[in-house]
Amino acid sequence: MRQTFINTMIELARTNPKLMLLIGDTGFSVVEPFEQEFGPRFMNIGIAEQNFISVAAGIAAMGMKPVAYNVVSFMTLRAAEQIFLDICYQENPVVMVGVGGGFAYGNAGPTHHSLQDIAIMRSFPNLLVYCPGDPVEMRWALCDALESNRPAYIRIGRSVDPVVHQSEVVFQRGRAVEVYEGTDVTLFVCGTMLKEAVQVQKMLEQDGISTGLYSMPSIKPLDCDTIQRCAQHSRLICTIEEHSVVGGLGSAVAEVLSDDPKGNTPLKRFGVPDSFAMLTGGRDFQLNYFGLAPEQMYREIKQRLG
Repeated sequence: MRQTFINTMIELARTNPKLMLLIGDTGFSVVEPFEQEFGPRFMNIGIAEQNFISVAAGIAAMGMKPVAYNVVSFMTLRAAEQIFLDICYQENPVVMVGVGGGFAYGNAGPTHHSLQDIAIMRSFPNLLVYCPGDPVEMRWALCDALESNRPAYIRIGRSVDPVVHQSEVVFQRGRAVEVYEGTDVTLFVCGTMLKEAVQVQKMLEQDGISTGLYSMPSIKPLDCDTIQRCAQHSRLICTIEEHSVVGGLGSAVAEVLSDDPKGNTPLKRFGVPDSFAMLTGGRDFQLNYFGLAPEQMYREIKQRLG
């Protein structure tokens, strides 16, 4: 998704002279082509996360179109107040792209793990929140965020994320993307867990369990209609995310179901429990440790279905 991001930025910047890219001393080996082609429209603010956000807000207030690119954990935690007041409160149309969601920097430990950012960002007023699951969704999210002329946050992974959508997909802000149709179990997934969710869906289908799968690249606004509709026919609703179970996609879906007077469908939230990851290991190790490997989720769903 990182390469798709920079390729899309270059393409858009060639026709939009106001588009700028700001980095927080990160993204090297990815951002150089933009810097080489557009020079003054590229700025490295350095390791100064709070100032980084305030500079982006100021540039937006002057009529430019800044895209702020930084590591998720640094941008959303260290600069939360600046995001809240300088961007959201003043409605400065900064598009923030956070790289390294979840356990992308797994070996670096809790300082680099990004497990609370969706919870933080979706609680801020005036802010669109995107969590694309593959390069196709990434391109749409960036284009849609820039076209919205509103404050926006896009959360992406760091490693190579395969293309899941092999056919043409029509995206719409606030709408889920149906990957597979099913009636027994419905899986709602966001971000880099999309490829793992596809594996879970295939294993359940092989067992004769009709399983629907919906990707949720738009977290805020959320597709409440699809969630409520699927709850009417599903025996079990599951959410899958590389994020804490507190405040993320699972919490958002639970809020929708709890507000539905007809809702009584059981919900299973697959995510990281309310804890730190205290063992060192890469992304695959951490997913397995927290029960988020496809085989583990498959077995849990089977057990829930009895």
